[in-house]
Amino acid sequence: MHYTIIPVLGGSDDGRILHVAAVCRISTENQDERSLDDQEALLRTVVEQNFDGKVEWTVLRSQGSGESLERQELYELEELIEQRQVELVIAEDLARLCRRRRAYDFCELCEDHNVRLITINDRIDTGREGWQDSAFISTWHHERSNRDTSGRIVRSLRNRFQQGGVFQIPIYGYIKPPHSSRDADIQKDPEAEVIYEQWFQKLEDGSSFSEIADWLNGQQIPVGPGSKTDRWTCSMVGRVTRNPILKGLRVRNARMSKRINKTGRRKAVKAPPEHRLERQCPHLAFIEAERYDRVIRMLAKRNAKYRRHDENGNDKRRDVPRKRTRFPGQMIACGICGYQYVFGGHGQTDHLMCDGARDYRCWNGVSVDGPLATHKILNAVFEAIDRLPDFDDVFCRTINEEAVRIDEATTREKHDCEQNLKRIQRELDRVIEFIRTTESSSHRLCEELSRLESESNRFRDELSRLQSRPSSTIEVPPVDQLKVMMGALVADVAENSYELQKIMRRLIPRIVVFPYRLCDGGRVVLRASFRLRLSQLIPDERTRNTLDRPLERLLTVDLFDLPQREKYRPEVVQKRIPDRNGRRQLFREIGLDLKITGTAAQRAAELQKKMDELGLEDPYLPVCEPPADCKKLCRHRHPRYSFAPLATAGEI
Repeated sequence: MHYTIIPVLGGSDDGRILHVAAVCRISTENQDERSLDDQEALLRTVVEQNFDGKVEWTVLRSQGSGESLERQELYELEELIEQRQVELVIAEDLARLCRRRRAYDFCELCEDHNVRLITINDRIDTGREGWQDSAFISTWHHERSNRDTSGRIVRSLRNRFQQGGVFQIPIYGYIKPPHSSRDADIQKDPEAEVIYEQWFQKLEDGSSFSEIADWLNGQQIPVGPGSKTDRWTCSMVGRVTRNPILKGLRVRNARMSKRINKTGRRKAVKAPPEHRLERQCPHLAFIEAERYDRVIRMLAKRNAKYRRHDENGNDKRRDVPRKRTRFPGQMIACGICGYQYVFGGHGQTDHLMCDGARDYRCWNGVSVDGPLATHKILNAVFEAIDRLPDFDDVFCRTINEEAVRIDEATTREKHDCEQNLKRIQRELDRVIEFIRTTESSSHRLCEELSRLESESNRFRDELSRLQSRPSSTIEVPPVDQLKVMMGALVADVAENSYELQKIMRRLIPRIVVFPYRLCDGGRVVLRASFRLRLSQLIPDERTRNTLDRPLERLLTVDLFDLPQREKYRPEVVQKRIPDRNGRRQLFREIGLDLKITGTAAQRAAELQKKMDELGLEDPYLPVCEPPADCKKLCRHRHPRYSFAPLATAGEI
């Protein structure tokens, strides 16, 4: 096919360079990577046959599904077009770029930015009239062809499964001959008979999947050939246990792929019952069917308490993105290891636990009560706003002096950009004059001209950005106005809603929790430290950026309720002061006044005595290592434990 390719900025005889973006893509790992070379060779040949000037190539080679709209190379290509760094985009066909309506939108994006798009096989050329018809038909054709191919593959695999084929990657205990996919050719590993017998016996005796994983690793039992790791894990043991092949039943199409139209990605969902295929293979059974079904029912009943509970038969979290969570989810980090706290701590859906501790990479197994933490952090935020002093004249004058300093720096940057633009313009004039007088169009001159134009555009963009900065006087809002803003933000937001998480993420970028303990012992608790950025309440960007540091507060919040001996300690100490006659109140009398027991009052006094001996004002001490006398923090004693903190551990 022959195209007359003419760059948007001129023809080949004026010395300009044609900037071309060539898109090459293959879909899966099974495709030959040499296909990318073949596509690139075709695109280069078409351009060279139709344009005799200098061409600067940007080749985007990738591997991934064309249905996916979140591919990095697609973002890069769109950025090149929007910044007008290319004049021509060329591909073998429109599906190499993307599929569905996004492909047609991509054509319009090229047209909006005066970038020419050519797809060879589809005969699309946005530089010609009527390209919209070809683009629309090609988009429909590629989608229909993709759907028909998928349906044909599904029908073929269903038929082959019913004929005893499509035995793909086996799990542990099965031997699959090379170049065979029929279940009749699969054999059981004799050594796996004893392993699976002990495996299911341990399940019947109450062992967990984690315990069985440790036992298998201790026995050095190899994992299946399709595993990505060489060690057994809890989830891997669960998957193998629930595989009905162990009772001699092959199942296919229990789940199916469903496309998420917004992103183009696919996810696995339960298939309709009519899609499910089953095939009896008695020679592959390790466990009797009756015993297998009984163990699976027992596991389902035993683990039911850890599952999400449905409401009226519907899953509350169905189709809810994992990143959408309640406050303070996805905002708390462990101060010991740096890993994130996640909901589901110790089997409680409203408690958060260190993800590192769950994987035996951290010893800090203390959980956070989500609703209690939300309540305490919100109170701390409102108290911080209430404690803000009124902004006096000195503070406002200091802020505006800082703003003036920033404006002066901006003025100097503007002057430098203007001087650079004048210098580049003089150089451009000299180069153009030299070309006119000598009638020369060498490659070096073209490259120098392109470089100068690129620098000129860069300084123009920078100058435009600097000129858009306002330079008016900073109006510092009154403290009362900040309080009203904060109240308006959370007025109609429930503490357990998703909207609160979005609001608090603006004010608090990161929450770090550290374990503490009373100096006289007791349970380990958590304190949260975070930076509160009150400037984010201000709508004006310049004012917000200027007040970012002055309005930042470092807060520490107790994510627990005080024990009785600490809660009443100050009052007990006050009441124990001797009177004029040197008499002290009895603990029983103090207890009656405070409506607590005399023993509780005595323990409060003992806590104060311990603080005086250690010279402490705060009775809580940081816990830097797991206490030897704390029975609940014992993950470091597990054979699977390996402390692996992140580099950002402890940073607030």
